[in-house]
Parts: sequence; C-alpha cells; structure tokens
Amino acid sequence: MIFSYNWLQSYFREKLPTPEKLAEILTMHSFENEYIEKKGSDYILSIDVLPDRAGDCFSHNGIAREISVLLNKKITYPKIKTKEILKDSILIDIENSDDCLRYTALIIKNVKIEESPKWLKERLEVCGINSINNIVDITNYVMLETGQPMHVFDYDKISGGIITRKAKKGEKISLLGGKECILDENVLIIADEEVPLAIAGIKGGKKAEITNETKNIVLESANFNHKLISTTARRLNIRTDASLRFEQNIDPNLTSYAIDRAASLIGLPSSTKIDVYKKKLKPWNIKINIDEINKTLGIDIPKKEVEKILKNLGFIVKENMVIEVPTYRQDVTIPENITEEVGRIYGYDKIPLTLPYFSEPAKINYDIFWQDKAKDIMKELGYSEVFGYSFIGDQEKNDFNLTVREIINPVSSYYKYLRPTIIPQLINFTKENLKYFDNVKIFELGKVFDKRERMVLSGAISSNNYLLIKSDILALFDKLGINKFSFGKDEIKIGKDVIGKVGIKSGITFFEIDFEKIQKNAIDNKEYKHVSYHPIASRDISGLIDENTEIEEIVSKIKNIDLVKSVEVFDVFKGKNVPPGKKSISLTINLQSEEKTLDGEIIDEIITKIKKTINWEERK
Repeated sequence: MIFSYNWLQSYFREKLPTPEKLAEILTMHSFENEYIEKKGSDYILSIDVLPDRAGDCFSHNGIAREISVLLNKKITYPKIKTKEILKDSILIDIENSDDCLRYTALIIKNVKIEESPKWLKERLEVCGINSINNIVDITNYVMLETGQPMHVFDYDKISGGIITRKAKKGEKISLLGGKECILDENVLIIADEEVPLAIAGIKGGKKAEITNETKNIVLESANFNHKLISTTARRLNIRTDASLRFEQNIDPNLTSYAIDRAASLIGLPSSTKIDVYKKKLKPWNIKINIDEINKTLGIDIPKKEVEKILKNLGFIVKENMVIEVPTYRQDVTIPENITEEVGRIYGYDKIPLTLPYFSEPAKINYDIFWQDKAKDIMKELGYSEVFGYSFIGDQEKNDFNLTVREIINPVSSYYKYLRPTIIPQLINFTKENLKYFDNVKIFELGKVFDKRERMVLSGAISSNNYLLIKSDILALFDKLGINKFSFGKDEIKIGKDVIGKVGIKSGITFFEIDFEKIQKNAIDNKEYKHVSYHPIASRDISGLIDENTEIEEIVSKIKNIDLVKSVEVFDVFKGKNVPPGKKSISLTINLQSEEKTLDGEIIDEIITKIKKTINWEERK
C-alpha cells in the first residue's frame, strides 16, 4: 500500500523523522516497509499492511495514528465543517442488512464539475491515482485518507430511490470504462427502481455517471459484507481500490465520518444526510491481567505504561483493567491481542535476551521426537518437506468432494475452511513443481481437522507407480520399528485398525497416515551394528507366489534369513501369462557378511533357501 510522506507529515506540527528512519520505526513496531521512492518534493512509502490491520490502516489516518503512538507525538486530524438544509431527500432501501451493514448518502445540489486544485491532484498522483474531476477526486482522496471507499451518482439520473439488493440472473450493467457485465443472483448491486447503478463495493455503472453537465449529486458511503465483495471481485475479475478495501473488515461506523469529510472538502451546503444502519457495531470489552501480560512478554512493564500505550492506541481503560476496544480495531478480540499490542509498541528490542533456566534436565517430548525422526527418514528417502496452510478454499473442497468445517472468522475470504486432509495441497504443490523439475517427491507432517484435530504424515510423488510409494512406506515403517502392518487395496492397516490411505490422482501417487497411530506403534530400540568392510552382493529374482500372500509377509520372511541385508520389491503383476491363483513378483535381494566377501556358491545357497522359505515357483 502506497503512502505519502508529506501527507503523513500534515497530521503533525512537529517534524517527523526522515522517510528512511520513519520506515525503520514502522518496520520494527507495526508494518514492514518494502521500499522508499522520491517523487517530486514528496516521498512514497510502500508499507506492507497485514490483512488483520487492513481495516484500520489502509489509510493515511490509520498510519498517522500508528506514528503518533510510536513517536509519542500529538496528532491533529482534519477539521470537518458541514451544513444541512432539510429539504431534499432520497429513499434508501437495504433488502438484506447482512449484505449491506450500513448505507449513508448525502445529496449536494448545484455543484460545479471542474478540474481539481493542484494540491489535490498532487496528493492523488503520489498515491498512484489519476485526477478525473473535483468531485470524483475528493471521493478518492477521502478513501486514501480514511480508508472508506465512496461513490458518487448523478442525482437527476436516479429513478426513484436507491436500493441495495442481489442482482437478478441475466441482469446487465455497463460499467464505467465501458465493460459490460452479465450478473447473477450472487452479485450485490446498487440499483434504482429501474436498473443497476453499480456493483456494490467494486465499480460504478454508466447510468448515473457524473459528467461536466451534472448539477446535483448523491454521495454514497456504505459498508458491505467483505466476503461477498471478495467473492464477487474474483468471479467478475474486477479488482479496484474500493474492492481491495471492502474485502477487509472496514469499520461500519466510518461511513458517516467519511461522507462528512467529503462534504466539507466540496464546501457546499447539502441536504439531510440519509443514514440506514440497522445492526450497529458497538465497542466491546476485554478483561486483561498485567501479570499475565508481563509473564507472556518476559519483562516487567509498569501498569501505568501499559495503560498509556493502550490509551494512545485508542483503547479505553476502565476499572479493574477492563479494556474497551474501538470498533476500528476488529482484529483485537482476546487478551492475547492486547498483549501483542503492548509488546510491539513497548518494543520487542527492549525485552532482555535470557536463556531459560532448567532446574533439572528436560524430559524428552516424544511428540517432537517422533515427528523429527519421521521427517529425517522422509528426507533420507528423497522427499522434500513442504508447508501448506491449515485452510483451504472452495476449489479444493469441490475437486476432492471434501466434508469440511467452515471458519467463523477466516483470515481470508478464500481460505475459509479447515483442511480435513493435506492431499489436495500436496497434489497441487506437485503439479506446480513439475513445471521446474522432472521428478517430484514431497511430504508434509501437519495438522488436519475433521471430527477432531489430528496430526498426519502425507506424501506425494510425480508417478502413478503404486509400488514406488509403497516401498517408501515400507522403509519408513522399518526405520520406525513398526513391523505388524499390512496394505489393502487403498488402505494401510496395523492389525484391524486402518491408519492411512494410498491412492493415485492425476498421475500423482499419494499417501496419508494418522501420525498419532504411527507414534503409538513406533519403537525406539537403538542397536549398534558393526559396519561391514565387505561388499554387498545383489541378486534380482522373479517368480510366482500365491495371490493371497501379502508382499509384506514375503519381505519379512526373507529379512529373517542370515546374511540378508535388505529386500526391495520392484514389480508385482497379475494377468496374462500368470497362472490363475498366482501373482508374479520381482525382488532385489541384497546380501552381505561382516566376516568375508560372499562367493557365488554361498549366494546361490542363500537364494535357494529364500525360495524354499516363501514357496517360490519359477516362472515358465
């Protein structure tokens, strides 16, 4: 988000630090600054405002408020002067207050559409917005100043009143700029009694567009459902400065202030303000404990200092440390949020670096122990670790027909479900990496959420060879000391307990295993084995076994024979040229002695013993 240094300076009588120093302070305490650029007599600060603070800091007012707290400087907001004449009005109808939380309108008569003054054009230009005319420029200016998007209609082109409603299927609108959209019943619009006037929160239409001949206008300052705006903007592929802000949780109490600010800048008398606000958002209280704050931060901050920080941030400190949160801080909902605010303003750099003190050796955390061990094994098997979000969207839900739990307050309107499995993300990651690599093997050990929160180990390879991933699972279990397991068609079992699944989708083979069940059955038996100085002798054998015999049973029996180092299965086949009731299997047997190099005669004897042990039939 682009901010003007000179504009920020206008909030303070005292001189601000240099742009570079100011960016450093904001980075340390609030938001990271991506770059600084000189533009004429001004400087651009590109500040990376995080999504949880977009509601109050996608504006110069918000950033100036942060600066005021960090530098302990008095802030002065622009004065607002309005005058109302009780003659004209317009009917405002909100069909669903969940879609439009508040709609504030103001009629201004006898305006003159002309070029904007130099100062206004310069401020817009620094922030990357082109000047259009004085009225439109003022609405854009107020948006940059307050964070509240606005729109302006030609009052004389509106038929009847203004209605916020869902569009009818097939309803059309010609937008400013010439684009025509065909709407459906999922799109929220601003309409009059005849046709749509605008796509709510995104872009205005041509029907009530202001021109050089416009004499009377209606200013709109509204608050729309952020999820609805986000979904509509993506579906219609229309992203605007307004939609970018409406996609966040903007304070509905801001609409009236913003419209008064715009009227003050226009400097003309206006008719009565029309304000429809059915479900008012009020400040909420959070009880905090100073001792808990200091314990969490690891430092003793005096109570008066905590109170000062919170008051400077706009919070009201009541009796017994009950904190009233202003409605523009919708990201602050729990005591831990208050602790974070105190910590970042006080300065994490002031917290002393101290090593934790242990009165006795720490006990092994077996959750972490087995997780680290499993990760190390997967990496030894050639897998790369990836980290996905714990959230998924409609695309993953629909593509994999998932039963999901929707998040009440998602961090993003897209990532609105808790993932019940990691598989969709791994498949997408694999497809993406195949653009750059010929072969991909990835895994993630992370949490999923179905009936309860669980830890799972998931892996995927860019191959539809079921045996490859099965071989890796065998190696994983072997190194974790798990022996009593079996594979079904698409299941992995320990005894009768299903602990995981294996499958193939879009040419990608995957597995997912309940890690809690792995951990329950894993054995940490460390046994020292002398490393042999003699070479390994390998033999490939192919033959027939009973079709009902489990591969794991065959491998286990072979491993119990003396001098067998390891066994690898590289092919299993049933079908043409294989007798009924049989299946063909191909193995690599690795043999090694700690005492001598094995000669051909000994190797042949071992292979013969192996074949007898597993009832091996030679292929004809």
